Amino acid sequence: MSSSVCVILVNFKNEQKTVDCLRALEKSSVQPSCVCVVDNASTEKSKQLFLNQAFGFQVRWIWNQENKGFAAGCNQGIRALREEFANSYIWLLNNDTLPEADALQKLLEKAETTKAGVTGSQIKKANGDFSGGVCFIHPKLATVRRPSSPSDTGFDYVEGSSFLISPDCLEKTGLLSEEYFLYFEESDYCWKAKRKGFTLAWATDSVIWHDIGSSTGSEIAKGAVPYFIDCLMIRNRIHFALKNGFQTTSVLIGFIISLLLRLKRLQVSRIITIIAITLSKKRFKKFIERNGGYYEIQD
Repeated sequence: MSSSVCVILVNFKNEQKTVDCLRALEKSSVQPSCVCVVDNASTEKSKQLFLNQAFGFQVRWIWNQENKGFAAGCNQGIRALREEFANSYIWLLNNDTLPEADALQKLLEKAETTKAGVTGSQIKKANGDFSGGVCFIHPKLATVRRPSSPSDTGFDYVEGSSFLISPDCLEKTGLLSEEYFLYFEESDYCWKAKRKGFTLAWATDSVIWHDIGSSTGSEIAKGAVPYFIDCLMIRNRIHFALKNGFQTTSVLIGFIISLLLRLKRLQVSRIITIIAITLSKKRFKKFIERNGGYYEIQD
């Protein structure tokens, strides 16, 4: 197998996890041609930790003063590598993951066998529990669920924690949408890729260990997800669904159900925020910036 792969990691205040991920990649049976680390809200601490390390492959560093979000960071990495590695696969990999030694090899084998535009891995939690790697979206309500086992088929999108884009798909589909800041940009990309004629694949023998939510707390039990993440996920789900042609009435029913669940939990302030940021781009921008991010309103 001679295909070239470039890896992009986006770090946000989790530099040790990023170093651990890079060390795991060093043990890979298929070595990446280059790894690009995009350090959002970069600090002297993170710079020093990163630059004091030596790795067995080429690493490029991008230092951002602001936290521009996951998609913007990935796009920076893609732009930085695109000219030199024009015919390479791009592997978007969460920085709080530990890929098994043959994970990239199995991922590439699946991608090349299926000719898929985007290919995902099997994700396992740090305790060994199966966590998915792909997701299903309800065709009307636009609610999301993960598979119950690696044998599930008919999924709708590949999760961004391990997201391998083929060179042809990248050329024809383009970059990730930055209008979400975080969450649902991978769903949006898969929808766009499918409209371009590409298929999706799931390499269930490519195993990635993921310390899920280590940066955001997104995997805390229902009702206890942090305020910022909870509001962001619901806004982005509705935005994704309406943008991609889901039936408006059904999407609104799903939206109301989400709000009623939070009312039942007496999370009134969340309801107010969710409605505000869903209806107004300016309020969404302020919401991101109040929570330490940097956001440019997308046309």
